[in-house]
Amino acid sequence: MLISTGALSSAPRSVKAALAASIFTAAIGSLVLCGWLFDIERLKRILPTLVAMNPTTAVAFMLLALSLWLSQKKDVSPGVLRAAKSCAALVALVGSFKLAQVIFGWPGGIDQLIFADKLKVDPTGLPNRMAPNTALNLALLGCALLLINSRRRRVFHLAQALVITSLIGSLLPIIGYLYGAKLFYGIGNFIPMAAHTAFTLLVLGTGILSSRPAGGLMLPLMDRGVSGLMLRRLLPAVIGLPIFIGWLRLEGQQQGFYNNELGVALMVAAHILILTALVWWSSFQLLSIDARRKEAETQLRDLTLTDDLTGLRNRRGFLLLAEHEIKLARHQRTGLTLWLLFADLDGLKQINDSLGHDAGSQAIVHMGTVLKQTFRESDVIARLGGDEFAILAMSNSGDSGSIMLSRLQENVRAFNLREKLAYRLSVSVGVTRIDSDQAASVEAVLKEADQAMYAEKRRRKKNSNLNPSLGNQFA
Repeated sequence: MLISTGALSSAPRSVKAALAASIFTAAIGSLVLCGWLFDIERLKRILPTLVAMNPTTAVAFMLLALSLWLSQKKDVSPGVLRAAKSCAALVALVGSFKLAQVIFGWPGGIDQLIFADKLKVDPTGLPNRMAPNTALNLALLGCALLLINSRRRRVFHLAQALVITSLIGSLLPIIGYLYGAKLFYGIGNFIPMAAHTAFTLLVLGTGILSSRPAGGLMLPLMDRGVSGLMLRRLLPAVIGLPIFIGWLRLEGQQQGFYNNELGVALMVAAHILILTALVWWSSFQLLSIDARRKEAETQLRDLTLTDDLTGLRNRRGFLLLAEHEIKLARHQRTGLTLWLLFADLDGLKQINDSLGHDAGSQAIVHMGTVLKQTFRESDVIARLGGDEFAILAMSNSGDSGSIMLSRLQENVRAFNLREKLAYRLSVSVGVTRIDSDQAASVEAVLKEADQAMYAEKRRRKKNSNLNPSLGNQFA
């Protein structure tokens, strides 16, 4: 059976896993059937000493793969859904019927319908039949595929429980083959489960779980966040490492490198060292991820608190930082004085009307540059919006407010002399001292400074009316 892999490229992660599992299962089933058809022992049994996969099992795998593939199609039609369920139901029926034959001793067998003459003689000494544990797992997965798409939560959970039971029933034979423990892969005098049958069941069960991760056991594994990343890294090690270390310890003991007691001690020590190193490495990965997340959060926070045009703080950023600085000054009693300056760029409308809005925006940027040159990095400088700016500055003298104001106006005059623009920067500033003993809010202090700024603007306007040359904004 051929299944196209084109759908894998654009599918979500969970769907990709399910489609990949169906492709793998269909490929194994097809190769085994080719082995029986052309008498290629390597395709039937992998190694000469191992059990061959029964051809009926191979057909069942192909039907389950087709059912899983069809159930992943988007906007699946009722006919396609019925076909998928029919394939799953047929496999569940075959597995159940084989179990009934084993339990009740019925003659014949549904697992002898294909290549009946070739099934009578097998190099292992037993006629090739479907193993009872294989039949059980096929019945479980067939029923699971029938129920996995149910919208009823209890039915969905039942389907997942069937798959988990099958996963355990397929993992045990793999461990049994690795350790030579027949009890894990065979039942009584019946033919044991083939090794590649167990591995294919394991892959197929994982694909069925992945097909519906929402609300299921695979949801954390498919998560793109930190939890999913750590689970995908640790889970294979948690499952695979004990199996590998145990096999390595058993091989060493059989080769005579050490006795049983030393072998157990070495296995325990290896578990401790490797798992500790893995957990430690994972913790460093988490630290790195957490550091990047915090850096991204800081950058995002700065973006939300920063004015795009000037690079100064915006109104939200100013209120947040100013509130913090005021509370800090009140609690620590440093003896320093806080000053709030409310500045308004004069004549912005005239610049916009005469020279265009680009020139007006540039004037705002220039004003922000002058403010950065005037005040310290520790001061909070913000553009509140439009042509309004606010500065929260700290000083150790009672007359620093007037000094700051004088320094700002001097820097504005120096900028005008240096830049020789088509207009002159001019700013009206209101200054308010913040009393650390009072519990006034930042908004209240801003309002007070705003009123002082308007008083200053009215004074400057009055002076410009008496001397028109003072009010000219253009060079």
